[in-house]
Amino acid sequence: MDFSFTEEQLMVRDAVRKFCAGELEPIAAEIDRTGEFPMAAFRKAAELGFVGATFPEKYGGADADLVTRALSSEEMAKVCPGFCMSLGTSSLLFGNNVYKLGTEEQRETYLPPIIRGEKIGSWCLTEPDAGSDALGIQTRAAKDGDHYVIVGRKTFITNAPVADYFIVIARTSGEPGDIQGGTAFIVERGMEGLTTGPKFEKMGMRCSPTGEVFFDGVRVHKSRMLGPEGMGFLGMMNSLDVERLMAAFLSVGIAQRCLEESIRYAKERKQFRREICKFQLIQEKIARMMLEIELARTYAFRVICLVNEGKRITRESALAKWYASEAATRVALEAIQIHGGYGYMKEYPVERFMRDAKLLEIGAGTTEIQKLIVAREVFFR
Repeated sequence: MDFSFTEEQLMVRDAVRKFCAGELEPIAAEIDRTGEFPMAAFRKAAELGFVGATFPEKYGGADADLVTRALSSEEMAKVCPGFCMSLGTSSLLFGNNVYKLGTEEQRETYLPPIIRGEKIGSWCLTEPDAGSDALGIQTRAAKDGDHYVIVGRKTFITNAPVADYFIVIARTSGEPGDIQGGTAFIVERGMEGLTTGPKFEKMGMRCSPTGEVFFDGVRVHKSRMLGPEGMGFLGMMNSLDVERLMAAFLSVGIAQRCLEESIRYAKERKQFRREICKFQLIQEKIARMMLEIELARTYAFRVICLVNEGKRITRESALAKWYASEAATRVALEAIQIHGGYGYMKEYPVERFMRDAKLLEIGAGTTEIQKLIVAREVFFR
């Protein structure tokens, strides 16, 4: 395993870092307060090639690898995790599923506008009564000639209030709990019967719009079916492996920013006539924060090596997300403690990053689900 970076990978990382400093840092606190998605910054990121970097050039991408994407995600998360999450949802959960599972016609239709940032994608799985129990979804798609009619409701859907394209998982056969029978469809805003609710008011990741999607008899032509009929849950599981791996890097970015803010503050803040960085208890906190980050980052890069070798990563991606997400929350809480009373104030960014970090223990499969996945892989694979 080679953890060194190529010159090209470092160039992209530095370009993303420059973009974040110029476009996101000045507005990060404000869009957290208002809960507004920074559409102009999203379009700018697409113009610079950050949205579709990992897609082939024929669709408008740059053929970049997962390491490049990981470095980019970490840089964005260090400044605005919510922006990183929405961008990743559009390009990874929507775009990558279209690329991996779609027909050539579907790729040519949907990938270029996603990559150019002209359209925003979303991925609809979770329902009011089917969260961790993903196979328990009740949204149905009944065949009607060359069409399918979708009826149901999705919730906690990232980008739902602003998305143009949606991948929706619906049952075409079987009963809740069956691994067979789920089918993925591509639907578009404006189709009759498709509506979205207002954005949710959330604790963290506030600039990333989350909401509900309603399907009231949406007619979808069979040409918009993504992958084979009845195999949607299997395709979902493969995409979740990559999503969880990238979520680990989002967590690492949050933790890294909290560490940097804590080091800066500890060097400046004085108590008892000396900088608090000279107190051993503060030093211990900083050392432990660095340990958490290095372990999470290094293991996540190891999992990328496994992806590049074509290996299955279900267990490894679950481990990476589990550890990195909990580490990010621990590091963020320590950052607040180091900042003392100021850490509890919105004047300092660590308060925002703590709120953002917590979501990563819930989204893309809760920590409890990651533990079950790991145990299942150990005992039954």
